[in-house]
Amino acid sequence: MCMNVLLLGINGRYSHTNLALRYLRNEVRAEGHAARIVEFDISTRRQDILEAITLDGPDVVLISVYVWNSLLVRTLLPDIRALLPECRLILGGPEVSYSAAEWLASHPEIDLIVVGHAEEALRQVASAGFGCQTAVIAVPNRPFQDVPFPYLEEDFAVLAHRYVYYESSRGCPCSCSYCVSGRDDQTLDFRSVETAIEELQRIIAQESRWREPPIIKLVDRTFNARPDRAREIWRYLIATDTRATFHFEIHPAFLTEADMRVLETAPPGRFQFEIGVQSVHGPTLAAIGRPRRWQRFGPAIERLIKLGTIAVHLDLIVGLPHEDLQTMARSIDAIMALKPTRFDLGFLKSLPGTAIRAQAELNGQIAMHHPPYQVMANRWLSVADFARLRRIEQFIDGVWNACHLETEIDALARRYGGYFAALDALQRYAVRSGYNPATRRCHKVKAFLDAAR
Repeated sequence: MCMNVLLLGINGRYSHTNLALRYLRNEVRAEGHAARIVEFDISTRRQDILEAITLDGPDVVLISVYVWNSLLVRTLLPDIRALLPECRLILGGPEVSYSAAEWLASHPEIDLIVVGHAEEALRQVASAGFGCQTAVIAVPNRPFQDVPFPYLEEDFAVLAHRYVYYESSRGCPCSCSYCVSGRDDQTLDFRSVETAIEELQRIIAQESRWREPPIIKLVDRTFNARPDRAREIWRYLIATDTRATFHFEIHPAFLTEADMRVLETAPPGRFQFEIGVQSVHGPTLAAIGRPRRWQRFGPAIERLIKLGTIAVHLDLIVGLPHEDLQTMARSIDAIMALKPTRFDLGFLKSLPGTAIRAQAELNGQIAMHHPPYQVMANRWLSVADFARLRRIEQFIDGVWNACHLETEIDALARRYGGYFAALDALQRYAVRSGYNPATRRCHKVKAFLDAAR
């Protein structure tokens, strides 16, 4: 019997799309069922979401649950059940995979939770007509090479004004304690170079649909985990005729001299690299399971930045073990001295399923009980320290990322003896003067910096 299946994605913002649902839609259709993806963003009114679901008349609703939409999904479940009492409700995604028992206890509306990568599990459930003898299913997935290309012709009209996501590998070589990709069950699994290039060609062939050059984000957790493989794909993208920009998450530990020779040939704007430095403090890196050789990584990152053709985004995390204000200051100074295109100062989240969550008592870690699970204090930083660093983060985003006032912040760094000291002086002056550090109007930001001198 053919069933009508609605796959619901609630994204962080309009420009985002849900890649996972496209894989799953294809699995459901392969078993002879009708399947349709409906996507919203978290700013959408609940009534609009509920009406769209109900008027579609689905037999099955699959919902992809993440940290950004978890609270909204919880409010939708009772209403979906009331409006569609016979509909089967199936949930998947990282937010339910590592806390399935709690979700089932709190929400009797749920019929089934699919744990982990869901292609094979959902294929089995769909082949059985969406009946299941258990409330939780976890099935070893088939090799990623054997999972079909997620996009169909019908998808590209929707993607014309949004990011295009693509993954050429799953899993991660790192074992970071704060990340679900660092779990032992998240083993590396690659598509072949030939498959990855052929699938990227299929995406590039659609770029005439985009008025502006598209941004194609490869969501591999560490794209250059196998340097030889990464180089082959980079060579292809450098040589191909495209307006697109390709965004990669990479780790400097895997960068080689051969990589640099290839990357030196990239046209301006072809690549964006995001590098999660997280900290330059050795004991912190050791505690979270990341490689500790900042003395080697720093020069490699600097060399990438100095190419001038690749936008380099660097990230740090506030709230990691053994990172106090003094070592945080050193990390911020080290990153800003490299002059990245963008610098994001993030805040640690105690995500379900991560080692850092299990180590909360050891680290004196106090985190929000509900999403986004942000850490508020630990053994090394007080609540006041976190608040201070949040104001500094707002200045980094406004001064560096939004307004690019490099000359002004350099002058302040020379005056105060470092970037952190300058940013700290700015946040203190903002508190005294009533200035809003979240301001992004560049003439106001510049005027504030001038006044702070």
